[in-house]
Amino acid sequence: MSVELEGFAVYPNKVVRTNAWMTFLRTHQREVDVTLRPEHILVERIFSSSVGGRFYLCWYPEQTATSPDVTESLNPIDQAHVTFWRECVDEKVPRLRFRLENSFHA
Repeated sequence: MSVELEGFAVYPNKVVRTNAWMTFLRTHQREVDVTLRPEHILVERIFSSSVGGRFYLCWYPEQTATSPDVTESLNPIDQAHVTFWRECVDEKVPRLRFRLENSFHA
């Protein structure tokens, strides 16, 4: 099982668009959930944070295997995700990478 947490900077002028994308995902929960199984994802959570004046989206997936390349997916939700990513995520800014130190389960 793979567990990770990474944050990606959003272009400063795309925060409103990013918030709209988060609303879209919340209102299309069932369609989003369908995309997880082919990506070997058991759980996916998205957090937001501001660091040093930059807005970040942080992804927390729990995966059983490596995901296929989402850019090759024919699923409309995945295609919309790729469009959002290319429009809003500033890949020139280094990612926030978090290292898992401990994991506790009930």
